[in-house]
Amino acid sequence: MKQAGRSLANGSAPHRDAGIVLLLVLIILVVLSSAAIWAAKAALSGEKVSNNLRSSASAQELAELALRYCEDGAIKDPSAMVVLEPPTNGASSALPDAWSQLANWQAGAGKTNTVPPSQLKDALGNSPAKAPVCMIESMRLAPVDMQRLQGYLITGRGFTPDYVEASNGAIESGADAWVQSLIRF
Repeated sequence: MKQAGRSLANGSAPHRDAGIVLLLVLIILVVLSSAAIWAAKAALSGEKVSNNLRSSASAQELAELALRYCEDGAIKDPSAMVVLEPPTNGASSALPDAWSQLANWQAGAGKTNTVPPSQLKDALGNSPAKAPVCMIESMRLAPVDMQRLQGYLITGRGFTPDYVEASNGAIESGADAWVQSLIRF
């Protein structure tokens, strides 16, 4: 009789262990699945971040290209460029501020210079969806050593490949980058 009890005890023990093993396997499976999902989300997030950085760098490069285009035009032949005169009602030492008004950047406003398509192709032969633009504003400079100096405030603006603009000039999607320089001679 003792043996029958032992075999019954020995016979029921594997069933109890099998339930625990199944539970442990399910827990490990859930933990591994969660880790895999987290890794996939992290990879996707990293890809989005790198894409945003690439777009931002592209917009910055295009803004610098526009700035260089207007700087060259202002130095070599300002008559071939759109140059805004300083406001007549402002203080003589005030910096121009036409660049800060979004309406001045509208295509129909006639206050900006657009970089020509021939200067926009990258190494792959691609051109941006929206060409970079720049604005040249003439400045009143204080006389130095009895000489009147001429100066310009130049603002360049570049756009990301997914840039979309509303009819009022506000950004609907994408982003833009702005750069400025002061030139005096």
